[in-house]
Amino acid sequence: MLSALCLRFDATAACVHTPQNTDGERGLFVDHGLPTHTLPDYVSYWAPRDPWMASAAAKGTCVHAGEVSIGRELVDWDTLDRLDYFHEFAAPTGVKGLLAMIVDDGTQPSVAPFTVIGLYRRPGREEFSFQDKRAFQAVHAPLQLALHAHWALNRSVAVERETLELLDAVPKPLMLLARDARVLHANTAAAGLLARNGWVGTRYGMLVRMGQLGVDAIGASLRLVAQGQLQTHALWKPGPAGARATARMVPLEQRNATRLKWPDAVALLMIDEPEALSPERRLAQVAVQFRLSPTELKLTQALMQGDTLARFAEHQSIAISTVRTHLRHIFEKTGVRRQGDLIRLVGEAQGRAA
Repeated sequence: MLSALCLRFDATAACVHTPQNTDGERGLFVDHGLPTHTLPDYVSYWAPRDPWMASAAAKGTCVHAGEVSIGRELVDWDTLDRLDYFHEFAAPTGVKGLLAMIVDDGTQPSVAPFTVIGLYRRPGREEFSFQDKRAFQAVHAPLQLALHAHWALNRSVAVERETLELLDAVPKPLMLLARDARVLHANTAAAGLLARNGWVGTRYGMLVRMGQLGVDAIGASLRLVAQGQLQTHALWKPGPAGARATARMVPLEQRNATRLKWPDAVALLMIDEPEALSPERRLAQVAVQFRLSPTELKLTQALMQGDTLARFAEHQSIAISTVRTHLRHIFEKTGVRRQGDLIRLVGEAQGRAA
């Protein structure tokens, strides 16, 4: 755009910038044809000493959106020639002739900040004419539209970045789902859950499993979520311990920030996994679930710690045959047949009471 303007108005350089907010979050400085040192020099020192901007503010000219001024209307040649700004910054940068426009006056800061576009000619070139001024005024509307589009995109990108950061900061597994069960995004915790093939499973980027639920059940839930209905599912895994989790599909309204980046998202899937239990808690849980006696519980704990039946008999001062009887009772109560199966059973226990 700037190069096209330079060509149209026979300018040697051009710049669009936000002079009142050059170092802020919403600062903008884009140029064509200026030396690379222009921006840092202007921002760090010359911005508050810019005679053209100072004169415009003092005279109340070229301060409203769409207004255009020629350099000599703001500062005459004799005055400009006496200023350090011209000899130490403008002239060495290749700037003397100026054609300036207020693209936006910042009256709606949420849309765009105060923004100026300047076209420049090198010293020795003919100054811009009043005919150039009128022609420049005629292109204000498309320039302002382009500026508003820039800031709208900038805000969208910022929201997308913040949304990603927020999702990944949550320690709970979260996924954004489309109506057809595509996984549009999985946060760090959810990616870990998928990697270990836990409570959910995907195939070719589609959610195909949640606990005991398959493709059809997931699709039915997503159809209801797309209609604005919250869906909650109790998930379980087959096995002696009967581990459980909870899945919640939360509808996403059209104005939800996540839909700026993922417009196809209809649901936020949250997985509440069972909390990991300490070995002592797991043992106590198994004892209650399978009605183990105190001695049977002690034997189970000893086996979990790597003790042998003989060592347990010695520590408890009982006969090895008695220990084997206790072990047989444990097997009968829990339904396992080997010590290794018993150890796995205790290790997998996640909270299902008898």
